[in-house]
Amino acid sequence: MIVRDIMSTNLTTVAPDATLAHAVNLLRQHGFHHLPVARVRHVADPESKSKKKHKTLLLLEGMLTSHDIDIQAALARQEASSRALQRSWLERRVVEVMHRALIRVTPTTSVPSAAQILVERNLNYLPVVSYEQLDSESKTVLVGLVTRSDLLVALSRAMGAFEPGMQLTLALPLGDITPLARFLDIASQMHVHIRSVLATPSEGGVPSLAVVRLGTINPAPLLMRLQQEGVQYAFGASPAEGDMIHAE
Repeated sequence: MIVRDIMSTNLTTVAPDATLAHAVNLLRQHGFHHLPVARVRHVADPESKSKKKHKTLLLLEGMLTSHDIDIQAALARQEASSRALQRSWLERRVVEVMHRALIRVTPTTSVPSAAQILVERNLNYLPVVSYEQLDSESKTVLVGLVTRSDLLVALSRAMGAFEPGMQLTLALPLGDITPLARFLDIASQMHVHIRSVLATPSEGGVPSLAVVRLGTINPAPLLMRLQQEGVQYAFGASPAEGDMIHAE
C-alpha cells in the first residue's frame, strides 16, 4: 500500500499573503489543526487535446498550524495589553509565521515509511508532493495530505473492521507459522472468507500471535473443525494464555 491509496486530496489551503485572521477563520470553520500554505497556479494541461484547457496546481510554500497561531497570540499578549496592538498580530501575513514543511512524502511513498516518519518525527501530518518543471524550474506541487487519522482508517479497513464478521487470534509458538497455515487451509476448504491476517512481532522480533478477521457471522462449523484439527485459537486480539481453546 502506498500513500496515494490513503491520502486526503480534498484540500483546504491558505495563500501565503493572506492574513492570520483569515487563516484563523479557516481553522475554526473546518475544525482543522493545520493548513497547507500554497500559491494557485494555472498551467496548460499537456494531457488535453485542447490548448485552451488548463489545470490548477497548488505550489507548496509551507504549513501553518494552530500551534503557530497560539504562539503569535501569546507573544502579542506579552508585548501589549491594548486592544489595538493585540489586533495587529491578526493582520500579519501567513508567510511571516508559517514553517517551510521540509519533511514531505510523495504519492508513491510506502504507507509504512510514512508512518515511520510520523512516529519518529512526532508529526501529525505530512504534505504529499510531486515535482513539476515550470518556467525552467522544478516546483513543489501539493497533491495531498496524509495524517495519523488517515493511517488509522487505512489500518482499520485493511483489517476488515468496517465489514461484518468476527476476529480470532491464533497462537504461533516460537514464531512457528504452521498453525496459521493450517488455519488458512481449513478456512479455504470450508469456503470461509478471510478479510485480513495480521501477525505482529513481539519484543524479540518474533510473532507469537496472528490476528485473523473472518468474513462470516456464523463461524461455528469452522471453530469445530479447528478443534478437531488441534489448532489453538481465542476470541479477541490479545488473549491471555489460558484463553486459548485447545482440541479436546
